[in-house]
Amino acid sequence: NRYLTRRRRIEIAHALCLSER
Repeated sequence: NRYLTRRRRIEIAHALCLSER
């Protein structure tokens, strides 16, 4: 995960948030 860029991490965070729902 740390290999990904900050913007990429934000996209992943959004995906996780959507996944939780």
